[in-house]
Parts: sequence; C-alpha cells; structure tokens
Amino acid sequence: MSDYQPQLVQAACAELSATHTQYMQAHHRWQTMLRSRSAPKGLSLYEAALGPADERQPVPYGDAVLTAHRWRLAGLWPQLRWEALVGTDDIVLHGWLVRAPDTAVPELGPVQGLAPWSCVVDDVLARYPAARQRDPQVPARWAVDIPADSGGMYQLTFVHGLLQQVVP
Repeated sequence: MSDYQPQLVQAACAELSATHTQYMQAHHRWQTMLRSRSAPKGLSLYEAALGPADERQPVPYGDAVLTAHRWRLAGLWPQLRWEALVGTDDIVLHGWLVRAPDTAVPELGPVQGLAPWSCVVDDVLARYPAARQRDPQVPARWAVDIPADSGGMYQLTFVHGLLQQVVP
C-alpha cells in the first residue's frame, strides 16, 4: 500500500509503535514465506502467519461452495477483517480486507470525496449502485468504476481490498 499512500503507511507504523525497519522485515518475512518451497501452502500459510481463523462461513459461488476464513486485525482497523476465500484442498483463491459482519457500512458521501483507506470494495458496491468492478490484472489489486454525473467515470483503485485512490 505504500506505493499509493506512503504517508499513511508511515503514520500507521507510528500508531503501531513499529519502525520502518520492522515494517520492512515483516514484509520480507511474508514475501519469503510466499515464495518458499518449504513454507506451508494455501490456507496453512495464512494460519502460520495469522493463527486460526476467527470466523468461517460458507460462500456459495456458482455450483461450488467456498469457505470464507476471516481474521480480526489488531490495531489499525478493528472494524475490518482479513478474508481468505478457500476452495477445495484448502487452496486460497482470493484474499483481501472486508468489513466485519457486525459493522455497518459507513456513509461515504460523494465519490470524489472518498479518502484513502476509508472503505473497502464491498462498501463502495453497497453505496453506489452504478459501480462496476474491474479486474486490473495485478495481484492484490482491484478496481471499481463509478459513472460521474458529468458523463465521465471515476476509477477507484484498491490494494488488498482497501481504497487507495480515486481518479476522475
């Protein structure tokens, strides 16, 4: 997320009493685990990093039923959860931040006023009926287009499901 919002990442590190070096070490450990031949795979990798999921819920998807595994996040986003959608053989198909089921979708206001880190993809889809998802073809990123009253389009970019920027 620091490629879009370096100042927010820096503020988050300060709020969590973490140095930039600790942040980079944690990122390096995660990237090493993702690419290691000996690290656990699929759901086991997330459980090794985050512990057992706090919530599990079946999610129908066409003819298949996936399982949403959700973890509470300490510190920055108590109203959000990390969600991994898991298929057969514990293969993780998708992972991103989502709003906790017991938390209301925030009032978002006009699209052009949306602030970075203020909402997740599902919040935008719930508040703006004309919103359309678009896969940006980049891992960990997602895009949503919302028609503007002027006839143009707002393009919203998300990283791990969290809003990063709004471009007219």
